[in-house]
Amino acid sequence: MAGFEEHCCELIAFKEEFGHCNVPRMCANNQSLGQWCNKMRTAYNKIQKGMKANCNLSQDRIERLEEIGFQLQGVDQDEAFKKHCRELIPFKEDFGHCHAPQKYADNPSFGQWCSHIRKTYKMDQKGMHTDCNLSPGRIE
Repeated sequence: MAGFEEHCCELIAFKEEFGHCNVPRMCANNQSLGQWCNKMRTAYNKIQKGMKANCNLSQDRIERLEEIGFQLQGVDQDEAFKKHCRELIPFKEDFGHCHAPQKYADNPSFGQWCSHIRKTYKMDQKGMHTDCNLSPGRIE
């Protein structure tokens, strides 16, 4: 089982690859990291409510995660989806299509999001379970 610092190193590598620390709970690339990130957010939320956390999330560890750029309160998925959709408009105007590459140098997070949405859509079409809420409204 990986320790706190080992997971922090994995988180840093994830951030270098994808441009953010918003590791999904069911991360296809590293399921263990996704579950650990979820555990850290859950523990942080309990601490914020004055409850006892299920793991040792000390103030030093909170500061370490924040230093890396990890958002302990999580990401509002609806806002993130809307933000990336807004980014898609100028991309399409510039390139004439919406197929942003996964490693889009001008905006790595956007490129990764586009790739994730395409993959999720394909999985949805095959009836496979995904970690993303790609509702008919979002598809539209």
